[in-house]
Amino acid sequence: MVRELVTVQLGQCGNQIGRRFWAELLHEAVAQQQTGCSKGRYDAAMSAFFRNLDDRYDPAVELSVGSELSSLRARAILIDTEEAVVSETLRDPVFGDLFEESQLITDVSGAGNNWAHGYAAYGPKYGNKIERAARRALEACDSPQAFLFLHSVGGGTGSGLGSFVLERLQDIFPELCRFSVAVYPSGDDEDVITAPYNAVLATQWLSEASDCVVPLENQALFDVSVRQACNIGLPLGACSSKKSGFDEMNDIAAQLLSHLTAGARYSGGLNIDVNEVATNLVPFPHLHFLTASFAPLPSNGLGAKEHTGRVPSNKAGCSPIHHPRHVQRLISDACASASRLVVSCSGEGARGGARGTTLACALFARGDIVSSDVVAAAERLRPNLRLPVWNPEGFKIGLCVVPPPKVRRTVLCLNNSTSIAHNFGQLKKRFDKLYRAKAMLHHYTHFIETDIFDCARENLEDLIAGYDAANQNSTLLY
Repeated sequence: MVRELVTVQLGQCGNQIGRRFWAELLHEAVAQQQTGCSKGRYDAAMSAFFRNLDDRYDPAVELSVGSELSSLRARAILIDTEEAVVSETLRDPVFGDLFEESQLITDVSGAGNNWAHGYAAYGPKYGNKIERAARRALEACDSPQAFLFLHSVGGGTGSGLGSFVLERLQDIFPELCRFSVAVYPSGDDEDVITAPYNAVLATQWLSEASDCVVPLENQALFDVSVRQACNIGLPLGACSSKKSGFDEMNDIAAQLLSHLTAGARYSGGLNIDVNEVATNLVPFPHLHFLTASFAPLPSNGLGAKEHTGRVPSNKAGCSPIHHPRHVQRLISDACASASRLVVSCSGEGARGGARGTTLACALFARGDIVSSDVVAAAERLRPNLRLPVWNPEGFKIGLCVVPPPKVRRTVLCLNNSTSIAHNFGQLKKRFDKLYRAKAMLHHYTHFIETDIFDCARENLEDLIAGYDAANQNSTLLY
C-alpha cells in the first residue's frame, strides 16, 4: 500500500522549488495516465501526494483510490512571510487549483533575512495555525509516512520559521519521519550578508529535529544547470547568472525530489520509501546529512532536443531492453563528484578537504534497469569508497520500474559521507568571521539572546567532530 507524504514548503526558495516539484508530479501523472491501465482513474501513485475530491458537495467528498479523477488537491502546506511567491503559485493556470485556502499560511512583511525574526516572531504568531493545517493534512491520509520539508537556510523564513515548524511538528507528531531538503548558501553568495548566521542557527534545528537532511548548495545547483545547458546544446549564456538560472536550478531540485519519492509512489522489485532512507543511511542519529546526485541531467524544456537516456541501436536497428555497459556508465555518472549537489563534498574526498569515509550509500534506479546490473556497478564502485568494517555491505539498492517522462532510465545516488564535515567547517569559518565582529548582531538580539548563537556554534562544532570521529576512528574495510 502506498503511504502518503505531506509536503511543507517554507519561504521563497521552498515555495519556488515546490512549484516546480508539483509540476513534475503532474507531468508524471499525465504520462502514466496515457500509458498505464488506470486511464481516468485516481491511482495509488497519485495518492502519495494528491487527494481526489468531488467538489460538487460542500464540504467536498474524499474519493478513494480507484475512483474516477475529479479534483486533485495537493497534500501540502505552503508557508511564507511574504505572500508574493504563494500568490504567483495560485495564479498558475496548470496547478494553481491544487491548493485550498486552508493550506496557505502567509504574511506581508517578510522575515528580513533574519533567522531570529522567523523563529521568535513569526513562529509563535502562526504556530497554532500551522499545527491545525498539519492535522488537517494528516487526517486526510490513510497511512501517512513523513513530512517532506522544502526550504532554504540562508534567508529568514526558511531558516527561522522552518526551524520553529520542525521543532513544533517533532513535538506533536514524533512518530512521523521529518525529511528535509534544505538549500544552503555557498561561499560565493553575496545576496544575503547574514546567511552564515541563518544557516548555522538552522543547522542546529536540522540536526536535532529532522530525521534526515539532503543539503543542496546554490553554487552546485548552478554548476549542474550550466552543465545541463551544455549537454543539450544551449549556449553557456543561457545560464550565465544565478538570477537568470533560478528556474533551471529549481528544476534540478524538483527532479531530485521526483527520484527520491518514486519508490514511495510506483511499483518496483526493490522499492524504498523515505522512512527506509533514514533507517538505512543514518548509522548515528545526528549524522544524517546526505549528499545527493543523479544522472542523466534533465532537459530544462527550453526547446533543445531532449536527452532520452537511450542506448545506441544494435546492428538490427533495435534498442535492447537494457544494456549493462550503459547502466554501469549511468551509475558512475550519478556517483561522480561533478554531479553532486553540494560544492565541496565528495565520497571520494572533498575538494580541499580530507578524504572521507562513506558510512552508507544508496542507489535508486528508475526504468528498465535490473538489479544484477546495479549490483555489478556497485561492486565496481566499491574500491573507490572508504567503507567502515562494521558496514561492508554499504550499498542500499532501490529499483522502480517507472522512469520519468521522456527518459528511459535514471539513477539517484544518496551518500552519507564524513567529508561533508568540510562543508560545515567552511560554513563555521564564515559564521565566525561575522560573529567576531558582532556584525548585524543587533538585528537578532532584538528577538533572541546571544546564548542561542553560542549554542548553535557549539552544535555545529559537535556535528563536525562527530563526522571527523567517524572518519578517523573507524576500522576501514578498504
